[in-house]
Amino acid sequence: MKKSGLLLIFILPLVVKSQSDYWQQRVNYFIEVTLNDTEHSLEAFEKLEYINHSPDTLNFIWFHVWLNAYKNDRTAFSEQRLSHNRTDFYFSEKEDRGYINRLDFKVNGITTRVENHPVHIDIIKVLLPAPLQPGHTITITTPFHVKLPKVFSRGGHVSQSYQLTQWYPKPAVYDRKGWHALPYLDQGEFYSEFGDYDVRITLPGNYVVAATGKLQDEHEIQWLKEATNANRLSQQQPAITTEPAIKKVTKPNDFPASSPRTKTLHYLQKDVHDFAWFADKRFLINHDTLTLASGKVVQIQSFYLPSSTGNWKSSTRFMKDVIRTRSEWIGEYPYQTMSAVETETGLRGGMEYPAITNISKPRSEDELSRAISHEVTHNWFYGILASNERLHPWMDEGMTTYYDSRYREAKKFTSTVFMQNFAPLFLSKRIPDNIQGLAFETIAGIKKDQPINTSSEKFNGLNYSLITYHQGGDWMKKLETFLGRPMFDSCM
Repeated sequence: MKKSGLLLIFILPLVVKSQSDYWQQRVNYFIEVTLNDTEHSLEAFEKLEYINHSPDTLNFIWFHVWLNAYKNDRTAFSEQRLSHNRTDFYFSEKEDRGYINRLDFKVNGITTRVENHPVHIDIIKVLLPAPLQPGHTITITTPFHVKLPKVFSRGGHVSQSYQLTQWYPKPAVYDRKGWHALPYLDQGEFYSEFGDYDVRITLPGNYVVAATGKLQDEHEIQWLKEATNANRLSQQQPAITTEPAIKKVTKPNDFPASSPRTKTLHYLQKDVHDFAWFADKRFLINHDTLTLASGKVVQIQSFYLPSSTGNWKSSTRFMKDVIRTRSEWIGEYPYQTMSAVETETGLRGGMEYPAITNISKPRSEDELSRAISHEVTHNWFYGILASNERLHPWMDEGMTTYYDSRYREAKKFTSTVFMQNFAPLFLSKRIPDNIQGLAFETIAGIKKDQPINTSSEKFNGLNYSLITYHQGGDWMKKLETFLGRPMFDSCM
């Protein structure tokens, strides 16, 4: 594409936006949730404030209940996995699957009807008892029960290690193009409304929890500070010191018995579009702080398993370096906290959520530094910009990849991280530095590539990686070259 065309892609959205009245809905959440680590389930209650900033009168709201994607083998998620030759979920046992049920929606205290989506069981329509006028607000409440699946895609549980992602009923986005009621997919991410989160989590007292938002409980904060590395390995002490003694860990990654007493943790986070949390009794914790140029202090934490201590020893330093450089290059990090968590994700790499990311077990310290670089950078694009990732995946992955490359250039790293996700470690060390570029040119040369603005679910697996990540990042680099870095940074 000519440079003038490349510039037009970035300029036109600004022109269009300036000529129209922009609006977005707002959804504020209050959620109380209790974890049952025997049945691997959640009992919860949700209250949300839905503010209609649109010029339209609404008679219903589409809700995502994405955990129903794991309910049977006829969901969009299951069908997509099969199309990518992944059969683990399709042939999984019933007890390894999951769902969300026991919903009872009320709007301003009035019980309301719910209709199923005509195709997708992980989307429902909540019918409003009275029209919601522009500029008005309603309160929606519902209890809900979750049977957590085994980890197949992003969330669920591995024994008593929990990854709570896309776990609560969540209104679909309503924007100038209408409703975006999306089924959960493995390849294809998210688009959500912004709001404030007030979340209370109840679980056995010796679990360590990492979550979006700022922890409000001073007792727990102090325990987490004390329960680091050597102390935690030797003691496995519970969060509530008056509890009966808990069985010590005999092997580094064994699960200790759960405390018979529970604790409730309170988290607050403003102006985000999602909330994720992770719980494990074995986590070790590193703490640090970062002071940004404005004087703002960010609390930095990493949570990881005993067997990964060596690879995670510098994790908070990696996180601080990424937040500092992206704050200089793009704009100041807006949240008070940032956490990275080691989990079994079912893939190499990680998955980002506001102010927190979970990362698969790294094979080396270098691999962890690359994963942290990518996943933490997502806070600016997945988190702050929050474009429709399902429709325009390159705007998230490509922009993030550009800053990964710029960071590697500044740090004089090589760029083989893409193939490290697919190749054994001994082989990935022997891969050429620009393997992504070579792979993309090969695919394009035989006319098997796809347009960069293809939606997530329409990419084949290889093109999703090569085009949304590599080509998207390459476009950003071309724009930087054309404008010059000072102008590019000013625009960003």
